[in-house]
Amino acid sequence: MPAEEFFPTLHCLETLVPELLQVSNHPSTPTQSKNCLTLLACGARRWVMFRSLYDRDSDWFVEFETELFNCADWLNQFKQKVEHYKTRSFSDWLFSDYTESFTNQFIATLKSRYTLEENDIDQLLSTPIFSATDRTLRNHLTQLSQLKNPFLDRQPINPQATSKKPIHKFRKRSTAAIRELFATQPNFKLEETLEFFTNDVSDIAQLLFTKINGEQRLFIHHDYVVNEDLRETSADLADRLKEIWKETPTPPMKIAYSSAYLNQTQNYTVYPVCLYYYQRAYYLCAFGQRPQRTANQPPVGWYNYRLERIRQHQKLSWDTTHLPFSKSDIINHSENYSTAYIQQELDAAYGFDFYENSDLTLLRFEPDFAQRYIDNSFRHPTFNKLNSLEETRALIKSLNLPNTQQLLTHIHTYSDAAYYILRYRQQDNTVIMRLRAWGPKVEVIFPHELRQRMRQDLEQTWQLYQDL
Repeated sequence: MPAEEFFPTLHCLETLVPELLQVSNHPSTPTQSKNCLTLLACGARRWVMFRSLYDRDSDWFVEFETELFNCADWLNQFKQKVEHYKTRSFSDWLFSDYTESFTNQFIATLKSRYTLEENDIDQLLSTPIFSATDRTLRNHLTQLSQLKNPFLDRQPINPQATSKKPIHKFRKRSTAAIRELFATQPNFKLEETLEFFTNDVSDIAQLLFTKINGEQRLFIHHDYVVNEDLRETSADLADRLKEIWKETPTPPMKIAYSSAYLNQTQNYTVYPVCLYYYQRAYYLCAFGQRPQRTANQPPVGWYNYRLERIRQHQKLSWDTTHLPFSKSDIINHSENYSTAYIQQELDAAYGFDFYENSDLTLLRFEPDFAQRYIDNSFRHPTFNKLNSLEETRALIKSLNLPNTQQLLTHIHTYSDAAYYILRYRQQDNTVIMRLRAWGPKVEVIFPHELRQRMRQDLEQTWQLYQDL
């Protein structure tokens, strides 16, 4: 079974102790907090027991000589595997095999989900979860077999007994059955922790949370260009946005935004949708009033606001007069103002400014460079290699460009080149930066506007190096 199926997420503990669902997301009294801590310790205990039965990579995995076993069989094996098991704490059991990143994520989720105070968290983390009687452990095995989706099969040994209480033993379920159980319970996996990763990073990011032979083996350098003095301000705004997004429906906001392009600060009323980390900074993706970068650009639409450039922010009511967008349109057509829509548009064309018009470009790469660094790499869903020179010629002809014959003659000169097409966002600097990085190894064949932009940039750069 994949290692991530054993991560001790809160959804995992809630699956093992369904009573936890009744105390989550509610303000709590001291008595309710105490009950919540007891249930969490119970969930951690059952998680350890479950892992001891199914996780062969665990230090406390136990095996039995026979198919059927009882609590005494399990406990004898367990005691041999783990010294001082009765004194080990919640934190030691749950986090010893996982990294600090996972621990911090777990604790942050714990606080928000159960409204626990710091002293409650400290008490839980230090709780010796196996300071329980053998009878309690036996009851846990029974309860694991009685869940709606059981983790153990229970087998009666003396079903016909009349004078004795019926005796049961347990049988581990097959690996296939456990996999099927997890397949029907997606919350048992790491989805709540990793779903924010995009572009298939989540598979790699699991290494952030799992130690290998006691060592963390994956590190990610977070290249964050924002001035350190502004980072706390950005973090405060991110916390404020999280509170706003808890409201239904999400209310609009008024922000004072300092545009680097316009070199001025103006107020904008926006509908906030999500945060993105992109190109070494954080951005608020929002719909509403926006900086006017071109004369013909609509004053209301999507925009990516760099977080540290938002100088002031204020939550507004939907009853605010003269909102620049319609509440009914946003609420009744929420699919057009959602994170799913943003991701759809990001996939439709290369570039972070997903609201800009898109265009198709044809790129010529030197064949050796393409073979080494471009072929069999993933850049964007629309970045595709043309199979032959004939296919490239056919594409150019189909577009009816004004300089079609000139383009056909040009590519014939480079008949052994690798030709790629890419749909990109116009006016998006990400595209220009990518092309600059490839340098003389790539040529923009069309469109003319993008080709001219690259030419002008290169000419200006060349002028810088003429004097010395």
